[in-house]
Amino acid sequence: MIYRDLREFVSSLEAKGELKRIAQEVDPRLEITEICDRVLRRGGPALLFERPKGHAMPVLANLFGTPQRVARAMGQESVAALREVGRLLAALKEPEPPRGLKHAWETTL
Repeated sequence: MIYRDLREFVSSLEAKGELKRIAQEVDPRLEITEICDRVLRRGGPALLFERPKGHAMPVLANLFGTPQRVARAMGQESVAALREVGRLLAALKEPEPPRGLKHAWETTL
């Protein structure tokens, strides 16, 4: 699935149980980073800190904390499909020149 924006992706994560909202006030200087580190090491969900101490803007963390979430964010259903996209992008970045006219014709068909 391709997401229109970050909100749609976050909503999708929440619907799948891959987002944890934290409503309690948390200090952004050291507390948020420690919580994120512990959750990330366990392969846990993305975190949305709704009330970072001293700030009005919420903090979204660990959004791309697992390969599966990265794949989903890129519109792919699996990590294997994401690897295929990576190979395609690499080939587009550094295409292999044709070895001759016959090879060029065969590779474009």
